Amino acid sequence: MLTAYEQKLLASYLANIASGLKCTDPEARELVDWFANRDSRLAGVPKRRRSKRESDEEKISAERLRSVEQTLQAECSTYPARRDRTSLRLKRLGKSAGLNRTDLDILELLLRHKTHAIFESMVDDIFESPSKSMDALNLRSGAMPLILGLTANTIQSRLHDGAPLVRSGLVSVEDDGDIEIPRRLARLATAHGNAGVDVTRLLLDAAPPPDLEWTDFNHFAVDRDHMENLLKGALGSNKPGVNILLYGPPGTGKTEFCKVLAARLGATLYSVGEVDEFGDEPSRRRRLSELRLAQRLISNNSRALLLFDEMEDLLESNAADRGRFTGRRMLRSSGTASKVFLHRVLELTPAPTLWTMNDKDDVSPAILRRMMFALELRPPTASVRTRVWARQLERHGIEAAPEEVTTLASEFDAAPGIAAGATAAASLAGGDIAAVHTGVRSLARLLSCDRPPKRPPIGFDPALIRADTNLAALAARLAGTGRRQFSLYLQGPSGSGKSAFVRYLAEHLGLEVMQKRASDLMSMWVGQTEELIARAFAEAREAQAFLVFDEADSLLADRRFAQRNWEVSQVNEMLTWMESHPLPFACTTNFGDRLDPATLRRFVFKITLDYLKPEQAEAAFRSYFDLPPPPSLAAVESLTPGDFAVVRNRAEILGLLQDPEAIGEMLRDECAANPNRPHSIGFRASAPSP
Repeated sequence: MLTAYEQKLLASYLANIASGLKCTDPEARELVDWFANRDSRLAGVPKRRRSKRESDEEKISAERLRSVEQTLQAECSTYPARRDRTSLRLKRLGKSAGLNRTDLDILELLLRHKTHAIFESMVDDIFESPSKSMDALNLRSGAMPLILGLTANTIQSRLHDGAPLVRSGLVSVEDDGDIEIPRRLARLATAHGNAGVDVTRLLLDAAPPPDLEWTDFNHFAVDRDHMENLLKGALGSNKPGVNILLYGPPGTGKTEFCKVLAARLGATLYSVGEVDEFGDEPSRRRRLSELRLAQRLISNNSRALLLFDEMEDLLESNAADRGRFTGRRMLRSSGTASKVFLHRVLELTPAPTLWTMNDKDDVSPAILRRMMFALELRPPTASVRTRVWARQLERHGIEAAPEEVTTLASEFDAAPGIAAGATAAASLAGGDIAAVHTGVRSLARLLSCDRPPKRPPIGFDPALIRADTNLAALAARLAGTGRRQFSLYLQGPSGSGKSAFVRYLAEHLGLEVMQKRASDLMSMWVGQTEELIARAFAEAREAQAFLVFDEADSLLADRRFAQRNWEVSQVNEMLTWMESHPLPFACTTNFGDRLDPATLRRFVFKITLDYLKPEQAEAAFRSYFDLPPPPSLAAVESLTPGDFAVVRNRAEILGLLQDPEAIGEMLRDECAANPNRPHSIGFRASAPSP
């Protein structure tokens, strides 16, 4: 059923068409037939339509056409001029988007044609497209000027690239002349509520409330607070081009942080173009159109931010134009996107916009240059993960003791998104904390975050480590000075306690340990190892953590024997950051003679660990097994604390924890499995560099 306003609008469209046609035009016959097949109120159901052949053979007279025109004009005058709900909402939208009367007339025709069957029938039946691939309202068809009673030049002047309708994203004109409007504009006609509803909230999708809190992002507090201050200044300033990029692996909380940040600022966060009007995946062109519309709608809103998730959707074809290898894949070649156009969208955006993406390698320098700030989000520290796990477990009603929560946070270097997914899955399964472990373990294997940060062994005693330095005294002295800018180099056989001492020292300093192995940093791609090294130092700075490089001989190999340029450049990269890093860091290695000689003087403390002395071995036996050592232990050489830990586990599994002779035999076997161990004590440095 048509409203009175829709009846008036339909009659005016038909009157305009009749006024602009000649009786010899084929559309005149179609108009007369279409009008004749409906009742006097223009709201009836069409009767039998003539075939195209019948219409061509049966011409109409000029008098008949003018009679229809007069009837339609009379119909227009019988309806009240009061706008209906859809038209009033359009008027409010036009005010927000800076549209004039002609723009609104064009937009209303396009909207009515998309949302109401009788308007669609009027246009498509009267103006039969000469080509099935061309829409009836195509810019080249001439239908729109006739329907609106305007000249073709007027229509084209309001639909060129720089005109408000197109610039705002409300209308897009394809290369073939077809005219499209965002599907979400249909909400103006279909959404419930009165005409005075906030058009911005009606057309845009506000992001849901956050699940995390401000303190959950303390691991990058400096950058977090800077972004808060930046956006405080941007909101209400009307300064164009405020763009902030957040990038990092999936699940690190990029989107969640945007929601937390908006809530902190008391601003509404609108998500842009996540789905189309049918809930399907939007195209790049559709997402870009919706971005421009959203920018226009909130341009004068001092308490609103935009969120564009997965920026890669816009950048893919731009990056592809480079046609080169980037990171781990080759970007596809495509010429469909204009880089200049996207640059202008960024430079002129009237609303502060937050962009997220997973891999910064997908961003060209030209895009990065147009960002006011860029932040890489990484997996949070253990203390932050503990808070996130505790909140997620409580939210899903899963009981867990504090030590169980701590274990989850320490065993899995998992991002907030993984914690949320694992606890939700356990809750659905009606499970407990064990179900959470099962779920997060499966995701951790998939996402390679199942490498738990190590902790000092229970009952760790530096007296059970043989070193050329008094480790307990060194830890106490470093903790007492308050100095944080120092480095350590620890060399010694596997299991001698290098990493365990670093964690012992970190606990004394009140710092968390950030451990990096050579396998974490070395890449097959040229230049990426250097990038990962720099990133490791940056992560430690942001997290205020004690950085540890295991297997440092792979990263600081002797450059005199290098065969490739990258072997030299990765050592240079390490040396550069070692000299400027403001926090404690340590390098450990089993092969000290393989290091580049120039690296040694970069370390403030150089410590060599070795196999236990006989008296230390006896003390370790008592500590690990709470038994007197057997006489046979004196004959076992080359023991390390790591050997005792391994044998302790083996004896427990075999039920031999009360059999000292069996334990002594297992220790002897453990040493025999590692032949040719050196036994000297002292710092073994290579010759100094020239």
